[in-house]
Amino acid sequence: MNILFIGDVVARSGLSAVLHSMERLRKQYEADFVVVNAENAANGKGITEAIYGRLVRAGADVVTLGNHAFAKKEILNGIENCPLLVRPENMEPAGAGQSFVIRRCGTKKIAVVSILGHAFMNAATEEPIPAMQRLLPEIRADIILVDLHAEATSEKILFMYQFHKDVTAVIGTHTHVQTADERVFEGCAFISDAGMCGAYDSILGRDIDEVTDSAVNKIPTRFQPAKGPAVICGVVIRIDDETGRASSIERIQIRPS
Repeated sequence: MNILFIGDVVARSGLSAVLHSMERLRKQYEADFVVVNAENAANGKGITEAIYGRLVRAGADVVTLGNHAFAKKEILNGIENCPLLVRPENMEPAGAGQSFVIRRCGTKKIAVVSILGHAFMNAATEEPIPAMQRLLPEIRADIILVDLHAEATSEKILFMYQFHKDVTAVIGTHTHVQTADERVFEGCAFISDAGMCGAYDSILGRDIDEVTDSAVNKIPTRFQPAKGPAVICGVVIRIDDETGRASSIERIQIRPS
């Protein structure tokens, strides 16, 4: 079995690129299951019910979120209409939506879990390890994939070592910069960050001039998303059908020509 994980979708450029490429990527990597992190899909921060629907119709089996999960308040009113949407376990409001979803793929049950990092992350209400320890007894699945939405690389690596026997993959998101540390450790696939899908000529998906004005010239700005052709980042995880453990993980980075 192959699982395609598509990294943080950022604003219109990233969303458009993912919607137009998902079917092709699914065929190219022979993906049986697709997970998309879309916490920045709505104008660079948050998600809407309409965007969720477009991603699912395009082929996403599960859509995950992060610290900007509820940046667009309208999603709180429509989240019950989004059964394949997963929000982080350890953030408020605790009663909105679900922090894991289980779907059948062939003869296997796949659980996709969302956990927020604690280091440098103001939205986290609990550290990721106790949050995952609390969730694990509730999850009954053959394959467990965790989207660990976190800032600190060390926190992500620690999480993988803590749970590598319990889960099939720990995929880091949030920094928008794809890391080159993909590996399989005792059957658990890992990467510190899958990268982003957003405007290639940007600063983490944001407009370069606006970020420059804020950081260098100290001019207040709203940090609008950048426009232009997008890079697509993610990973494909290959899983042994008999054991449910990862056998390989491959980085995907498609830059605009």
